[in-house]
Amino acid sequence: MYTHGVTSTVFRQTHVRVGRELQRAGYTVVAGNNRGTALATPLLQRSGARVLGGSWFDRFEDAPKDIGAWVAVAVAGGAKRIVVLGHSLGAVKALLYGSEPRDGLVGLILASPPLRAFDRPPDAEPLARARRAVDEGRPQELIELANPLTFGRTSATTLLSRAAVGDLTSRLRSVRLPVLAIYGSEETDIGGQDDLDRMRQLVAGSFTGALIAGADHLYTGHEAQAAEIIAGWIGSTVTGPPSGGRLVATKNGDNDPIADVSGT
Repeated sequence: MYTHGVTSTVFRQTHVRVGRELQRAGYTVVAGNNRGTALATPLLQRSGARVLGGSWFDRFEDAPKDIGAWVAVAVAGGAKRIVVLGHSLGAVKALLYGSEPRDGLVGLILASPPLRAFDRPPDAEPLARARRAVDEGRPQELIELANPLTFGRTSATTLLSRAAVGDLTSRLRSVRLPVLAIYGSEETDIGGQDDLDRMRQLVAGSFTGALIAGADHLYTGHEAQAAEIIAGWIGSTVTGPPSGGRLVATKNGDNDPIADVSGT
C-alpha cells in the first residue's frame, strides 16, 4: 500500500513509475491518496457537508484512518500480507500507522522520511497564534510559516497537529516490523546516511537502509532502481517471492478503486 507526501498525489509520475515497476516484479500495489493531497482539497463525507483537506488542512491523527482505508482495499482484493510504503511526509504517516500493531501488516517502507523536520517543535510565535485561532473558533485560519512547499503557510489546526506528533524517536522505537528506509544521495536537505544510521539504532525490528546514488527526493530517473530495492527487500526479508501483481489507483475520500491500470 503506497501513499504520497506533502502537497502531492499518488498520480505523480515518480510514484506511478515505481508502482508499475513493482507490479512488473509481481507485487500488487494499492496506491491511495491521503488527506494531504494538494494544498486545499474538498473532501466528501458520506453524510454532511464537505470538509477541507489538503496540506493546509491536514491532521496527522487522521493518517492511520487514511492508510487503514487503503489497506482495507488490499484485503478486500485478497491480500493477506501488507507492506505499507510512504514517501516523504507520507513516510511519517506510514510510521504513525505502523508503530502500532496492525493485523496483516508485515513490513514498513519509509521512503525519504523528513525526520529532521520533527526533531524540533514549531517556532513559539506561530504556534501561539495557532492556539489562539483554534481557541477563538478559527481552526482553518492560515498561519504564516517559512515552508516553501506549502507556499509559506498552514492552518492553525494542522500546525497544532504537527506539534502534537513531536519527536519521532519514540515512534521508531515502537516499530517491531521489518523496516526499509530509502534516501537519494542528492536530497541531503531531507536526509541521508546519518539518518539511516540513526534509524538503525532506534527501530526494534529488522532494519535495512538504502542510499540511491545520484537520486533526488523524487528518485527522478532512478524509479526502477528504487523499485528494485523495494522488491528485493520484500522478497528477501518480508514475504518471499511474489505470485503476480496488479497496480490499483484509488481516490481520496473513498476506498473504492477508480482504476486497475495493470500493464498500462
